[in-house]
Amino acid sequence: MLCDDLTIALNKGQAQIESAGCARAVKLFVVPRQSQALVAGQAVDLAAAYRAAAAILTRSQHPLMGGLACDVTGHRAALALAEKVGGVVDHMNGQAQFRNWLPFQDGGWMTTTLSEVRNRADLIVLAGTDTSRFPRFFERCLTPESQFGELHRQIIALGTNLPLIPGRPTDTDLAIPIQNERLGELFAALRARLAGHRLDAPDIAGVPLAQIDALLVALHAARYGVLVWNAAELDFPNADLAIQAMVNLIKDLNRTTRWSGLPLGGNDGDTSAAQVCTWQAGYPLRTTFEASGPHYEPMLYATDALLESGDVDALVWISAFDPERTPPTANCPTIVLGRPDMIFTRPPDVFIPVAVPGVQHTGFLHRMDAVVALPLSAPAPADLPSVAQALVAIQQKLNHAAA
Repeated sequence: MLCDDLTIALNKGQAQIESAGCARAVKLFVVPRQSQALVAGQAVDLAAAYRAAAAILTRSQHPLMGGLACDVTGHRAALALAEKVGGVVDHMNGQAQFRNWLPFQDGGWMTTTLSEVRNRADLIVLAGTDTSRFPRFFERCLTPESQFGELHRQIIALGTNLPLIPGRPTDTDLAIPIQNERLGELFAALRARLAGHRLDAPDIAGVPLAQIDALLVALHAARYGVLVWNAAELDFPNADLAIQAMVNLIKDLNRTTRWSGLPLGGNDGDTSAAQVCTWQAGYPLRTTFEASGPHYEPMLYATDALLESGDVDALVWISAFDPERTPPTANCPTIVLGRPDMIFTRPPDVFIPVAVPGVQHTGFLHRMDAVVALPLSAPAPADLPSVAQALVAIQQKLNHAAA
């Protein structure tokens, strides 16, 4: 969400959140100012680490630029390096991202912004999420009063993990228990009933037909409804089809009232990575750079699939936000650009410590709703390169070797 209301203090050169931070921010804003580059587990200076990384990429025929947890400038540098070495790009959250992108590419969708949710939505439907991965969502988007006057807001939760909504006497205004794997059936039934079709069944996905009809009445009565989901929590086969049923219902409802979707996301810079890849290459992530130009294959170029099949011969893993997001197991040389406090069970071939965007260096990131790129401050500058600086240095070593 790129919360901009944090109060930050310095303690021995480290940033600490004093107010407004969620548990994730409180934990991850504390980061060492220095760390040691490693090659084959041995401490080296940064120049030697850059040379070692360049040597691996020089020998590689098809490397993977994975992770991509960094800021916009880092994403641009990663794409430039991938283009130079003939690599493929994918984000560490790619599996969840493409549950959204596939229905979006297939038929489009109608989505809204965080500000619109806060100020206009009178009905919020949470589909398969309790928003616990976005701990300030309720605080910043649902509990405040509208900037345009009094707003009576109703919240409906669909799923098994029903949220606790701050400031409300009950957990939700309406809760319908349903397994996430069967959400697609429910939304297909809602579309059918909205179109006037009869359903010859007492229930759909365990939800009584009478309750489905009552839910449809509530959806249809909304002046500005918003359907909220988190693709990372919809982790089951063909989840993209369930999301497609959701976004198609939104289109159907817009014939008589106003509805939008809000896909939650944005963790580890994934929204920025998708935006930058699209405007730089003309294609989304999971694109490879060939002599003939970019080639997009979302099913073939997933990180796990590439590493399991051996279709890539080197891995560059970028993880500048969370020290626990270490690289996946790979049977190929691995280069890691990671937070200085990253700990490995198995050291990579090359480790280059990098500064944390928004804590140790300035930059830009796209908010989860993808409508604005917000500037990042650097309350605790460190003597570490940014991801972009490290990648540029590696590319310079490659250019020198080629010359």
